[in-house]
Amino acid sequence: MHNENITDPSGISKISQTENELLIIKKIVQDSRNAVADKGWHYIYWGVIVTIALLINYWMVISNISMNYQGMLWFISMISASLIEMIIVKRTEKDVKEKTFSGRLLSTLWGTSGVCMFMFGFIGTLSGAYNPIYIFPVLSAVLGAVYYISGTIQQISWLKYITFGWWTGSLLMFIFPGVNSIIIFAAMIVFFQIIPGLILHRKWKASILNY
Repeated sequence: MHNENITDPSGISKISQTENELLIIKKIVQDSRNAVADKGWHYIYWGVIVTIALLINYWMVISNISMNYQGMLWFISMISASLIEMIIVKRTEKDVKEKTFSGRLLSTLWGTSGVCMFMFGFIGTLSGAYNPIYIFPVLSAVLGAVYYISGTIQQISWLKYITFGWWTGSLLMFIFPGVNSIIIFAAMIVFFQIIPGLILHRKWKASILNY
């Protein structure tokens, strides 16, 4: 009798692929448990800027100021805010040699969603694809999805639950559209973005002190 060692290449490949997937999942979990990946300041920064822009936009609407100027308001404020954010990130994170895997995922998530929201908010309305008043429920729906994914990556349950606040507001603004959607969206930014940002930032500072 002869002893034969039979090796199945496809079986080994499947096992190797499964192990790699498990390692990736494990890395995400470890990164999320060891640090608050985004520090929360992005929520506060963009929340304040967007809220101010919304209030100015509301004043422009009730003052019957041309839509062209309203478009300029958002174009200038969003581009300027993005450039300032890039400078802040470059200066504050210059000593950070490598981001955590979850941190890179969050950066990609918010970066791509920001591009989508810019296209919905600026390009979509400028082209006349839809009534500008519907941009607020559209953005709320997008933000709801982003918050759910962000909360899942960071394993923060209450951050995921904020999703339902965004989606509820989106539904109401779709059903009852009007100029007051601007104020409603501004309030949602305060309660669902700025305040959560402050909580995340406080938790990040606490984690640094305890480290």
